[in-house]
Parts: sequence; C-alpha cells; structure tokens
Amino acid sequence: MKQFAPAKINLYLHILGRRPDGFHELETLMAPISLGDTLEIDLIPSGIDFTCSDPALSDAQDNLAARAARLFLDEFKPATGVRLHLEKVVPIGAGLGGGSSDAAAVLLALRRLVGVKAGDAKLVELAARLGSDAPFFIQGRPAVCRGRGEIIEPVALAENFRGLLVHPGFGVSTPWAYKTYAQNPCLGEPGRSLAGVTLRNDLEPSAFSKYPWLPAVKAWFREQPETLDSLMSGSGSSVFALTRAEGDTVTLRRRFLAEFGESLFAAPFSVGLADAGQDSP
Repeated sequence: MKQFAPAKINLYLHILGRRPDGFHELETLMAPISLGDTLEIDLIPSGIDFTCSDPALSDAQDNLAARAARLFLDEFKPATGVRLHLEKVVPIGAGLGGGSSDAAAVLLALRRLVGVKAGDAKLVELAARLGSDAPFFIQGRPAVCRGRGEIIEPVALAENFRGLLVHPGFGVSTPWAYKTYAQNPCLGEPGRSLAGVTLRNDLEPSAFSKYPWLPAVKAWFREQPETLDSLMSGSGSSVFALTRAEGDTVTLRRRFLAEFGESLFAAPFSVGLADAGQDSP
C-alpha cells in the first residue's frame, strides 16, 4: 500500500522557557500541507527491507521510517516483516518535519496492514519515542502543540491558505538553533494576523544571524503583492509565503525563481488540506 507523509509548517512557534530536562518549553501551531513524501509499505515473511529514492537516506539503522517499522514490530510482535520504499520529496533539515512524518506514516500504515487494534493514543505514544514532531503527524490535522511538541490540541483553522515553500539547498541543525537561542533569548518579529493567527517564529533570530539568505528571502516575500505574510518554518531552513489563491502562488513562484535562481526548490502547497492518514491500496 501507499501512504502519504505530509510536511508541516509552523504558523507560529513560541519558546516559553527552559524545561528541567534541558529541552525548551514550546507552544506552536503546526499545520500539515499538501507537499509530502510517499511510502510504499508491504508485508514480507520477516525482517525489514528498506530502500529510499535518496541514497543519502538509505541507512535503515538511522532512517526514521525504518526505525518506526522496527519499533512497531518490537511492540506488537506480529508474525511478519516489512518492506519499505521511501520516495523522498520533502527537503532534509528544512524545519518541515519530513522524517517525523515518514515515521508516523509507517505506524499508521502498519496498524492497518497488520490489523493491530491500537488506538491513536497508542500510536502517539510510540511516535513520541521517535521524535518530538512525530505525534503531531499521527493526528494529521492542524494543532497547537505544547511541551516538547508531544501535547497536541487539534484546532480548526479559520481559513485555509495556499502558499509557496522555498528551500536554499542547505539545512539548519535544530539542536544548534535552540542552543543559539538559549545563549541569547530573543523573540521573533511578530507578523501579520491572518484568520486570528499572528505569525511569529522565535527561532528566526538564531537562524537569521548565521544564514543571511533566510531573512533576505523573507523580506523579499513580504514586498510582493501576492504575499499575505512570510515566515521561516520550524528551525529552518525553509521559508514560506502565504497567499490566498492558486494563481497568486504560481505568479509568486515564477518571480521568485527569476530573482533567486531557477534551480532552487520552490513548491506550491495548501495549508490544512493534507491528511496524514491518506493512503491507497
């Protein structure tokens, strides 16, 4: 079967302080988007057979999708193995939760394929062992996430947006971003209020201080007539611009590529319309 694994964007990301365990306390509004990876998942007699369209991600010991399959087999002990093929679309190290979404997609697909009677709460518990963003993707809908991201409150967006997501071709280390923030806590610049949500990302100052491409692109987006507002997602390095209409996104993409380079990753997306549980036989 095929399972879609949507990327996410953070419409806001507030850092509330340092936790006793050393991590940061967060409150963030995340939304799945229509851009994502695709996994082909089948049962085999035994073991885990993992392949990926990106050779750099083909290590089954390290890849979150393969680790999710191993965790599922260890937890429920079905008399089966798993064959996985990951068709990678979401950029790596982009603040889009690609690896976490892949892991959640595997757990959701295996629950259906194996017929394990485990509720979402159980899958969320397993997902939390794989990454802070992974529980969000089990729910598969917009949510305010708190704690380290594991406390999830689904919400209904007052409006669904379209947008353009761009990636510079390099990643930003999430641990580095939080460490840099801790050295100089500085809130992100509040953006515009859209459908009751004020865009803000408290990790922007950290990332912007080292990677000038990011603030330059955000500022350029905000100057364009099609853009409602722009923000970095997660710890970066992706930046998105929100628009109201598909035609606006197409026009914005064409102008962005002409300005910054035709070879850059620039993908249109819809906000709040993806479903982490989407699958097909």
